[in-house]
Amino acid sequence: MARKKKSKPKKTTGELVLRLVASVLGIGLAITVGHLGLGRVGDSVRYLSYDLPYVTFSDTSADEVVIVYLDKLDGEYLDRSQQAALLDELGKAGARAVVYDLIFDRPSEDPSVDEAFAAAMLRFRGVDEDWNPIEGETRRHVFLACGRESYEQAGVIVERLIPPNDQLIGAADDFGIVTFVTGKNFTVRELVTGTPDEPSLTWKAAEVLGGELTEEDRLQPKRWLNYAGPPRRAGVTKQAPAILSLGAAEVMGGVPSLLRDKIVVVGARPGIVGEELGLDLFSTPFHRLDVKGELPYMSGPEVQANGLLNLLRQNWLIRSSERFDTLLVIFAGVLVGLLFSCVRPLYALILAVMCVAALAASGVISMTQSNVWFPWSVVAFLQVPVSLGWGTGSRYYIERFFRVRISKEQEQLKEAFKKYLSPQMLDKLSEDGFKMKFGGEKVEAAMIFTDLESFTNMCERVGDAERIVEALSDYFERTTTHIFEYDGVVIKFIGDAIFAAWGAPIVDPQSSLNAAKAAWYLSKDDTLAVEGVTLKTRIGVHFGEVVAGNIGSRQRVDYTMIGDPVNVAARLEGLNKMFGTRILISEEIESRLDSEFHTRKVGRFRVKGRREPTAVFELVGPVSEIEKPAWVDPYALGIAALDSNNFEEARRRFEEVDRMRGETGDGPSRFYLRLLEKGEPISHGVYDMTKK
Repeated sequence: MARKKKSKPKKTTGELVLRLVASVLGIGLAITVGHLGLGRVGDSVRYLSYDLPYVTFSDTSADEVVIVYLDKLDGEYLDRSQQAALLDELGKAGARAVVYDLIFDRPSEDPSVDEAFAAAMLRFRGVDEDWNPIEGETRRHVFLACGRESYEQAGVIVERLIPPNDQLIGAADDFGIVTFVTGKNFTVRELVTGTPDEPSLTWKAAEVLGGELTEEDRLQPKRWLNYAGPPRRAGVTKQAPAILSLGAAEVMGGVPSLLRDKIVVVGARPGIVGEELGLDLFSTPFHRLDVKGELPYMSGPEVQANGLLNLLRQNWLIRSSERFDTLLVIFAGVLVGLLFSCVRPLYALILAVMCVAALAASGVISMTQSNVWFPWSVVAFLQVPVSLGWGTGSRYYIERFFRVRISKEQEQLKEAFKKYLSPQMLDKLSEDGFKMKFGGEKVEAAMIFTDLESFTNMCERVGDAERIVEALSDYFERTTTHIFEYDGVVIKFIGDAIFAAWGAPIVDPQSSLNAAKAAWYLSKDDTLAVEGVTLKTRIGVHFGEVVAGNIGSRQRVDYTMIGDPVNVAARLEGLNKMFGTRILISEEIESRLDSEFHTRKVGRFRVKGRREPTAVFELVGPVSEIEKPAWVDPYALGIAALDSNNFEEARRRFEEVDRMRGETGDGPSRFYLRLLEKGEPISHGVYDMTKK
């Protein structure tokens, strides 16, 4: 008698429901991991989409650009005395243009060196000192580099340019910023085209030398470097250099055939200014794949040369749009989350390998054929493995322990995310259904900066820290009440100062008016008294576009705002000390008050670090509560006199206002009277401030 074949046990309703829930959780987990991979925490994996395709790149040589390295030092700086002779030799060799990846911001100790260098630039360009073309001379081009430095002010990082010295600027065609955006291990991937105010060196050079570029498209879309090839390995004679490089000594010896009609990028020999990575040596996508560590780092001039080639050839890379990336991780999360939850482990493993191979192939084809890279590695190396692990594990446990309560699985999921997020952000992540987005976004907001006058001196006099902290807590309690009363957000406390904002994270159409109201009523309840010492608060208010959002590290994020308008608000607060005022607002705020406040225009000032004059106003008081002071109109007449350079009339008006204000006098009027007495330059009502 034949033995009856054993049948598989029939799945219960509970098990089917549990499998369905596991699939949904797998999809959710895959999508969440995909979104994390698109954020800052996924940089290492995401950039594999950009780095790995370079494995397939064949060695090529660029014909348009040649690099000339300088290798002679004069103390801690590159020797500038040989630049004139080198430039003359490049001209004789028929070079088309010279782009200096060197910042000549300091005048030479020997003035004749800069004079000779400037004269050589004019000869090379074929123009005289007035930039008029010299008959019979070839028209060529010279571009100089401009640096930039960052510094912190009022908790905000501010940048300023470091241009070449004036004598060299006057001889060159133009100058542009040299800077790189580097990632982990100082890897350069982005093609920087400058800042909103100043184009990059490579952009300006390419624009003149034939690149079909338009200023409107300079910052958008974001561009990525399309490297011509890896740095040349020492001793590997068969490897043709992607970009030919020569030493300055070789050029002086005469190599005309190699330089004719070429764009020459001049820079420091790799390592001469320091072997430290990130100083003038950088990692590239090729180094990500250099397991043995044999590949030399790429020099700054070679990175610049690659960027210049991209702009000339218009073959830079672009990244897929945010919308495409989001749809990709959602579609992939649904597909692999569902797929790997339904098939057996062996088949799931085979399908996973096939998915990774297909994604890698599509990434290479997209990058090599269309100059577009998209984050396929997030799917291949995050979503696929996580979904494979989740699907295999959940299937294993459900088949054996399908009666396990689902709450235990949810707790495991939450535990898995604990190492990536703080407890606060983890709770937010759960509340929003795994849709939490890190980073910032551009918003228009009104900002307030406050500061207690002479707080530091008071602390030194009082000496009792506990007493000061107690008084300061009471002060913050009172002042923040007025901020909250008008729907403001206290961004942070900075010592005795307050940084508050309106318009973010919740949009406020009346942000400027609400900020002004909060500033006014805060000023009426802002005194700090400690052991007989009473301090008043100075306030600055501004409106503008900033980046606002959750910004920070993996362990902690803070909601904050970053941007130049934040810096302007802090500057306005500081100007109160100069003018003897309490509340100063910007023109952007004043124009949005809907005539609800009396104001007076203090004047126009060109502050250090800004090109355009800034109009500054004083908040005098609400129209509904006080009459317009009699001294406002005479002061306005004084400002009008300054605008027309009628200094005697201005002096008369300011003296009149100062008398009208009584014993205390008028701070802004006295400020201008001091300037007029000293003969300080005021042109058409604009005063250039030399101090911040």
